[in-house]
Amino acid sequence: MQRSMIFYLFLLVLSFETVLIAQPTVQEPQSPNLTSNPNQPPQNTSPSVQTATEPKQTPPPPTWSDGFSAGALVRVRPEMKYNFDFNRNTNDNVDFTGQKIQFWIQKEFTKDVIAKVTFQDSRLWGAEKGSLTGLSTANDGTRQSTDVREAYVEVKNNFNFPFHFQVGRQILRYGDERLVGSLDWTNVGRSFDGLRLKWEDKYFSSHIFVTSVSERHSDITGNTTNFGVKNQYNTYLDCPYNGTKVCTAKIDAQRQELGDSYFTGFYNTLKPSDYLHIDLYYLGLQKEYLRANQSLVLTTGEVGNPNTRAGRWDVLHTYGMRLTNKTQANKKALQAIDYSFEYAVQTGTTGRNVTPKWDSFQTNVNLVDPLTNTTYQQNLYREKERYKTYAFGADIGYTIAKFRVGAAYDVGSGDPNRADGSIASFQNLFHTNHLFYGMADQISWVNMKSRSVNLSYATESYGSFRIDYFAIEKHKLQDSWYDIAGVAKSGASTESFSNNQYDTSQVLTEKGAGDNRPVSYLGRSLFREVDVKYNIPYKNILLEAGYSMIFAGDAIQNKVNDRTVNANVYTNQFGKNAQFAYLMVTAQF
Repeated sequence: MQRSMIFYLFLLVLSFETVLIAQPTVQEPQSPNLTSNPNQPPQNTSPSVQTATEPKQTPPPPTWSDGFSAGALVRVRPEMKYNFDFNRNTNDNVDFTGQKIQFWIQKEFTKDVIAKVTFQDSRLWGAEKGSLTGLSTANDGTRQSTDVREAYVEVKNNFNFPFHFQVGRQILRYGDERLVGSLDWTNVGRSFDGLRLKWEDKYFSSHIFVTSVSERHSDITGNTTNFGVKNQYNTYLDCPYNGTKVCTAKIDAQRQELGDSYFTGFYNTLKPSDYLHIDLYYLGLQKEYLRANQSLVLTTGEVGNPNTRAGRWDVLHTYGMRLTNKTQANKKALQAIDYSFEYAVQTGTTGRNVTPKWDSFQTNVNLVDPLTNTTYQQNLYREKERYKTYAFGADIGYTIAKFRVGAAYDVGSGDPNRADGSIASFQNLFHTNHLFYGMADQISWVNMKSRSVNLSYATESYGSFRIDYFAIEKHKLQDSWYDIAGVAKSGASTESFSNNQYDTSQVLTEKGAGDNRPVSYLGRSLFREVDVKYNIPYKNILLEAGYSMIFAGDAIQNKVNDRTVNANVYTNQFGKNAQFAYLMVTAQF
């Protein structure tokens, strides 16, 4: 009986709910609005019938194209370089056309998981052979110029924090790119293979990265390396361009003796406001130097000659700080006055053991090479060769409407004595220097002082114009002149390798005093440079033209016209002016 009552009550409730659902919804009468406008027509209080709700449509299943994007870049740049050795008797004029083509694809699997691949083809027009018949553009077994510029996966917001990681081939850009940059001005550019951990929020940014610069071991399944120990050095002929000197055979020693190398960094940015960012960073470069391996005999370096770096590590530590108010996109400032200051110091060891500078008596002993049974001299005392360098850069500007007037000062330390146990020449690492020390790329942030002023004018429709003036000299007269890659241009300017500062005699020789001339005969000024640049957008294309005039200083002039050369072989061959010009067309879509 109770079960029947419960069953009937259940049917009654169910029938009541069915009736309520079937009834039209009646709007309850509203109370009269005492503050309403009496002229306003009365509101309709009649019941309104609610329309039937349409069934919710199921979203279409995701496709492969969701989150997919792509783009491309084409850049062509003819260049001309004239008299870069400042010697009017040599024909060193250079002209070529460089071309860069990029195509990138990116897949956004979710808002926090992204993969990107950038293919790049970099070449010089006419630098590869055509087919044997000349009827097609197929190359004839020559070196290819197509590669992968980027290939990485990035995962963001891990553990519900602004913590991201990026792994694969990637481009690193930090600060003003004075030490770590993309080098996109060149036709090839720069990428790194490695892992990067990032913390990004409004007031603080911190990056830790570990990259592999060179690998000595090959993969047994087919991938081989260009580094490490080789069975035989590759020899090549070094022939002067002007044909006045004989060709000499040289070996590719440095590339073959380099083993595993790593570039690491810890880069932090404090962002207290939009008017000030503070960068604090550490950069580490570790390079392993292997034994010298020749085709027939193993050199003394194989058995641990202290003069070599065989089996040792070159470890360079760079610590730096940067202050700037250029916190907006494209390194713009919110204030009329913009500034950027950067200072860096370097320490570490080169892996070499050298004669200590305190051993003025040169305490040597005779040793026998067990492989060749030859005798060589070795100093009884040794010390580690160490890095002790610094660099400073300052850039200040003032913007009035569309005009900006700027001034810059840069110094990279030089080495007054390259024969002692201290390396004082700053190491410029993986820079992008094209913006800072002259458009003609004649020098890097090593053994230099640069003072410059500039004026620029920017418009929205008619492009921008800029003119720069640079006065660049040596930081230390005894040190060399270093090119844009940081390589010493030995013989291009006056220098004294062992700091021959107390010798005032001038010995006339057939070839001159070379790299050991007295300091009193060394020059200080390297060159002056005037740069003019103009770029203008045209539809989807950016057109840019630049011209540089370079005027050599006494450090170059005194070497080209070497006064220490015997009078009967001395010639006046110095050409003071050099020129650089380019026209660049860039299309990006």
